[in-house]
Amino acid sequence: MKTLLFLCVGACFLHLGVLQSLYLTIKAPRDLQQQSSHNYVFISLEFNIASLNSIAAELDRPGSSFQSTDGLTIFLNDDRSPRNKNMKVTAVDFNNPTEAKTKLNSYVTEKTSGKINNLFSGFTTSTDAVIVSYADAWKVPVSGGSKYTVQLTGEYNAMVNTELGFTMIEIPKNQNIKALIIIPDNGREEKVGKAVTDENLTQWRKSLTKQRVNLQVPRATLFGCAAVITEVNVQNGFESKTRKTVAKISASFP
Repeated sequence: MKTLLFLCVGACFLHLGVLQSLYLTIKAPRDLQQQSSHNYVFISLEFNIASLNSIAAELDRPGSSFQSTDGLTIFLNDDRSPRNKNMKVTAVDFNNPTEAKTKLNSYVTEKTSGKINNLFSGFTTSTDAVIVSYADAWKVPVSGGSKYTVQLTGEYNAMVNTELGFTMIEIPKNQNIKALIIIPDNGREEKVGKAVTDENLTQWRKSLTKQRVNLQVPRATLFGCAAVITEVNVQNGFESKTRKTVAKISASFP
């Protein structure tokens, strides 16, 4: 049995202000063998938007050092090159928004094994750069256990919330993407689910400490993609930049 789940909550454009992280959350079966409506956990995929935003800014910083990570691609308007020569970019003609949309959507579809399509609804001729971060067929946890579940054992950043009744474990992919597994106590699923918001997840992460973990969690294969889009506007001779983000995730169990 295979269950596929797609989440497009983050597909709307969000203007970047104080946004540090973008969380997309799915409700995952705790064990597919037990078909109970109260037998589930939550998995949040966290995209470090602040990191992607800083990468966009580094395009114009010639003296800064830049270390790329797996699952990260920088698309830059083909009428210019980055001032930071440490950054490798892929040229895209954003002056042709339709062609650019087709090219970048095809790229995301390929990099997420066909699970995420039409991430971008469109670009404008003022689009200057797009920073794409993705996770393709990321198995969380990576191995072991039964067909549907894994005994997660080892040291992880984790926390226990006794007030709401849940345990949260952080599993990193790279510096831009992390998974958060939120496991409600028995009978607390509905209450915990209502509390899983971006604001609360950010606060809960501040309480994470390195702990020895030995818990049973569902096997999941995650596909996710987030992008920061930079637009350049010129008015009365002055240039200004705005950034916004778009994201989607999908998952299969197991």
